[in-house]
Amino acid sequence: MKLTNIQLYKLQIKAAKIITILMLFAIPFQIFAQDQAYIQRLAALRSQTELIYNPEVKKHIENYIQNPAKTRDLIALSKYYFPILEKHLRAKGLPTDLKYLAVSSSELNPTFSNTNGASGIWTMSYTVSKMYKLKVNTYVDERRDINKSSAVFAQHFKDLYSIYKQWPLVIGAYGCSPISMNKSIRMAANSLYYWDIFNYLPANCRDLYPQFVAATYILNYYKEHGIKATSPDLVYENDSVLVNKWLSLSQIANTLSIDLDELRRLNPKFKKDIIPMSADGYYIKIPKNKSKLFYLLNDSVYKPINTDVVPIIIEKEELQDHTSVITENVPDVVTPNNKNTNSKKEKIETEPKSHKLAKVFYVVKRGDVLSDIADWFDCSNADIKHWNKLKSNNVQKGKKLTICVAANKTGYYKRINKMQTKQKKKLKRKD
Repeated sequence: MKLTNIQLYKLQIKAAKIITILMLFAIPFQIFAQDQAYIQRLAALRSQTELIYNPEVKKHIENYIQNPAKTRDLIALSKYYFPILEKHLRAKGLPTDLKYLAVSSSELNPTFSNTNGASGIWTMSYTVSKMYKLKVNTYVDERRDINKSSAVFAQHFKDLYSIYKQWPLVIGAYGCSPISMNKSIRMAANSLYYWDIFNYLPANCRDLYPQFVAATYILNYYKEHGIKATSPDLVYENDSVLVNKWLSLSQIANTLSIDLDELRRLNPKFKKDIIPMSADGYYIKIPKNKSKLFYLLNDSVYKPINTDVVPIIIEKEELQDHTSVITENVPDVVTPNNKNTNSKKEKIETEPKSHKLAKVFYVVKRGDVLSDIADWFDCSNADIKHWNKLKSNNVQKGKKLTICVAANKTGYYKRINKMQTKQKKKLKRKD
C-alpha cells in the first residue's frame, strides 16, 4: 500500500519527535556515565589525599581535556620535576600525590607568581616562607628553589595536617591561610566536609582543591582522552658549582657557551640574573659537561669585586680571545661600606666606556629583509651595507653577512642565526 505525501509527512514528524525524546533521555545518561567514569577512575588511584569528586572538579578536568597542548606540556614537565618533589614528600612521610598540587597551583613553573605575592612552584606565600626562614630579597627568592621550597612545603603540610587531619582541609588552609579556613568552617556550621565549606572560602583560593583533584586525574588518565606524552625540554644532566662572589648569569653563559635561558631555567631563584655575594656562597646549576670547565676557567668566569665601588665592574676574558677584557655594570648593588663611595662612583662614571666590538655572522633566511636584520642586531641598514660592501638593501637567501656587535654581547647575537622566524619577530631594538 502506497502512502500519500501527507501521510509520509506525518510519519516524518512523528519520527522526529521520537528521536528528540530519545536524545533528551540520552544526554543525561551520557553525563551520568561520564561522571561515573571520573569517579571510578579517581577511586582506582587509591590516593591517601582523599580525591572527592564534584561538578567543580569536573569543570577543571574538562578544561585540561579541551586544552591538549597545555596538558602535554604539563606531562613533559612532570617527568622532570615529580621525582624531585616526591623525594621531599617522602622525607616527611607525606603522600607523594601532593606533588599534583604543584601542577594545580603553578603549572610546574618555578618562577610563577600571583597577584597576592605568592611565588614558586608551590605558589608559596611570603608569610609561609618567612615562617620557615626561606630567603626572599631583592636578588634571591628561595621559594623558586625547587629543593628548598619543597622541603619547606613538606614541613608546612605536615604541620597543617596535625591540625586539620584531612587533606582537602589542609590544601584549602594552605591556599587561603588557617585563619580563613577556620572562619569558613564556622560559617559552614562547623562542618568538616570540604564541599560544605567550599562556598564560604575566599574566592581567590577556593578552586585550589578541585584543581588539585583534576590535575591528579588528568596526569594519570591522559591516555584515555587521546593525549600523548612528550619529553621535557630541560637539562637532565646537571651539576652544582659554588659561587661566592658577585656574578651575573649572562657572564657565566657567555664564558662557558651556555644558553642563557637554559641557565635561567636551572637557577630560577635568582630574580635579576645576578648572584649576590654571600658568606656561604650559592650553589648554581650548570650542564654537567660544563662543571669542570667552570673551575678550570675560574679567573675567566669572574674576578674579585671591590664592593666599595658602585656600580660594580665585572671583568672577564673571552674564551675565544684571551687578550680582550669586557666590563659589565651590575645594577642595583647595595654596598656594605659607604665611605668615599660617592667620589669613587663619580670617578668611574666619568671614565670613557669601552667600545670593543666583535664579529658575528648571520645567514640570510627566506623572507628576511635588511631592515629587520639591522633591528635584530641593534645596528642600521647602512652599517650592514658598509660591513658587507652591499650596494643596495636587497639581500639574497643564503648570503652570509658579517655584523659587528658589542664584544660582551656576542653570546646573545650568535643565537639569532639559529632562531626561528617567530622567535626573531619577538626581538626588539635595545636602544
